[in-house]
Amino acid sequence: MRKIIFNDDKALIDTGIFFGRGVFETILLKGKPHFLNEHIERLNDGITKLSLGGHITSDMVLEKINEYKLDNLALKIVVTEKNIIFSTREIKYKAENYEQGFKVKLSNNIRNSKSCLTYIKSINYLDNLLEYEKAQKEEYNEVLFLNENNKLSEGSTTNVFIVKDNKIYTPSEKCGLLSGIIRKYVIDNFKVYEKEISKEELLNADEVFLTNSLVGVIKVSEIEGCKFRNRVTEKVRKAYEEYIGIREEN
Repeated sequence: MRKIIFNDDKALIDTGIFFGRGVFETILLKGKPHFLNEHIERLNDGITKLSLGGHITSDMVLEKINEYKLDNLALKIVVTEKNIIFSTREIKYKAENYEQGFKVKLSNNIRNSKSCLTYIKSINYLDNLLEYEKAQKEEYNEVLFLNENNKLSEGSTTNVFIVKDNKIYTPSEKCGLLSGIIRKYVIDNFKVYEKEISKEELLNADEVFLTNSLVGVIKVSEIEGCKFRNRVTEKVRKAYEEYIGIREEN
């Protein structure tokens, strides 16, 4: 039996504490938990792969959301062998972020496409965190990783899409990325080509945009001095925001 924890309660010590053996999901709460079933499905897939015990259910999450009257927040769920941790934080993305777009850099760290952990949303997240914090100090909004073959993989907190000649491309999963919930939405609702993308293709794209469950779809305005347009990206963003019903809030 796992201990259920909300925010500042004390967690039980287990291999999640000692070795980072755990998984997590971050869910957008705006009127309702968006893509809840998809998040829980991926969480349970990670629970199985890391042998963390029994699965959790969407009903369990909804019960906690209703119990604490949660809304207009980011809800993070962490599962380890002995703990289920619910925590909340503000959604930090504002209207000006979408207007200005993200300023992005490339990481010198290499994403390992052969590691099984690359494909699990695990709490082994230190590479991402350190690179993200470094990028923030350098006044970038996000940092992108290349893999051992010098091909684009993902951002520290996002999936990446490029647009060239009005066609949308994204790195294939084999390039070493965690396939995000919003990445899947875009692939399912637009004509998207999954392929290996070189650094040169990235920097010479017409447009670049990023996705994750909290930011949704956001344009990249610049990658290390290379500027990008926003025509196709805006269509994708508008369709996504209308789909989940939050267009008027940005």
